[in-house]
Amino acid sequence: MSESRFEVIETKLAFQEELIQQLDDALIAQQKQISALQLQLRVLQSEFNSLETHTPDTSEPPPPHY
Repeated sequence: MSESRFEVIETKLAFQEELIQQLDDALIAQQKQISALQLQLRVLQSEFNSLETHTPDTSEPPPPHY
């Protein structure tokens, strides 16, 4: 192999390593966001369930229709 072919391969490898690092960083950021959203969902579900249990079960009669 000539010297220039080695340089091409080394250049491609460097770009691939950089791309893999960027993808890894993006994956980490997405996982953090997913975890935060899951926590928000759990909090909202808990608040909703709390409201359901504390809401009186008295149903108002429907208004008369004209």
